[in-house]
Amino acid sequence: MAYHPIRRLLRPASTGLLLLFAAAAPHSIAGAQGSALGLALLWLLERLFPASDAANGHPPGAPRVAEWWLPLATFFALCAASALTSYEPTLSLDGLRSVAFMATCGVVARWVTSRAQAWQLACALLLSAQFGLLYTGYQFARGVGVQLVEIAPDSPLRPYFEPGDVLLRVDGQPARTPEDVARLILREPAAPSQGAKSRLVKLTGRRVELPLAAELDRLSLRARVERLGAAGLGIQASAPARDFRASGFFSHYVTYAETLQILISLAVGLAWRRSDRWRWRLGAMAALLTLGLWLTLSRGPTGGLIVSLGVMLYLLWREGALGAQRVVAGIAIAAILLASGLAYAYAVRRMDVVDTRESSLFWRLVIWQEGVDLASKHPWLGIGRQSDKLHAAEWGLYAAGELPPGHFHNTYLQIAVWYGLPALAAYIWLLLTYFSQLLRRARDGVALGALGALAGFAASGITHFNLGDGEVAMMLWLVLGLALGPADAVPANVARYSPVDGTVSSGSHFA
Repeated sequence: MAYHPIRRLLRPASTGLLLLFAAAAPHSIAGAQGSALGLALLWLLERLFPASDAANGHPPGAPRVAEWWLPLATFFALCAASALTSYEPTLSLDGLRSVAFMATCGVVARWVTSRAQAWQLACALLLSAQFGLLYTGYQFARGVGVQLVEIAPDSPLRPYFEPGDVLLRVDGQPARTPEDVARLILREPAAPSQGAKSRLVKLTGRRVELPLAAELDRLSLRARVERLGAAGLGIQASAPARDFRASGFFSHYVTYAETLQILISLAVGLAWRRSDRWRWRLGAMAALLTLGLWLTLSRGPTGGLIVSLGVMLYLLWREGALGAQRVVAGIAIAAILLASGLAYAYAVRRMDVVDTRESSLFWRLVIWQEGVDLASKHPWLGIGRQSDKLHAAEWGLYAAGELPPGHFHNTYLQIAVWYGLPALAAYIWLLLTYFSQLLRRARDGVALGALGALAGFAASGITHFNLGDGEVAMMLWLVLGLALGPADAVPANVARYSPVDGTVSSGSHFA
């Protein structure tokens, strides 16, 4: 069939961008979003240079609009209407970019041409994620920060730090030993023209999870260090700090935990549908990723993984692939492993499981009530994205300023507050549409893993605003696109249209 010469470039370009997307997603939001934009550009070129005999630019025999586009378009339209009526229209309209990236699933699905390619990209994604685990291992071996085991009574750090605290940075530079701290204090300030600020040394650290910051006079501290060396800091005993929460290459441990939940679910789904040596390789990757999740000390994503594994085990039992006894045994083993991870998290974070006054839980209980009040006052189009940040004092949010500001730590509540209840209904409609499509393909390993990942993501969204975390959202849209895109999911005797060159060929089964 005739087609424009530029279409010859689309297949190799899309293959390269999909591989880049899979390699970058576990580490870099810029790489993931850049790849998604590149794939969207290729889709636009395909529309501009259609095959000459594809009627109206649509592939013969293929549906004109995929099932998920209607709820997605509805959700985007309601978010756009909310932005126009927002308390802060400029910020809300700018925030539509992140909503637009929800179309990534469809863009990826458009360019994945076979289940074999989807499986290969899923494996590339999992292999790339192992580098984050290697980096985490390196951090634990070397330590992150200086654990202040003992501090002299006359130490200049004493008013700000206590024994057991961790000193992380000096003037923004990481420190791992008292000698590092002394060296950074003696270093000339990077911006001496800043006047008073250059006369201060800024120290940052943490007490368990509470951030600490101190500003000390540079001249007096430097004189003391020049005279006594690192001993002038009054640190009598120290150790590399290893009680931190793993974050991989991301800036926050919850972001890393959310992505790990998706990756573990994908690895389990792939492993179960294989009967060769790849089953054990994928199982090993899933185990290592679970260890990484364990080290993030994050309860929400861990609970999401429990839901994910439960959903996948139920589906396997329902189709007869697993007996009831093996399902119960699998759930018991998973529960023991994940419960031990939660116990470790509570121990390291020094929290009581049943204490509703525990800082993060108490904070959530307060802001959830405030979010429900806001949603009830603005039920149709919400207040607009980011409006709560600028009007927090006016509306008495965060216990009238007594609690640290943030967001509502619940995806569904956040959507209701920002965009309104109709938008929340459209979002739930979109999730259910994805669930429905994945269920129909669940005998494929990528689809089974994606179904589990979506279930875990939806469950974790009860305690985290994971839809607003770009790194997590891009990972999910990639995995869903891999599961929903393969063209050879159709029966073998059905003609299949290639979106790249406009040709028609017979379908084939996945080997």
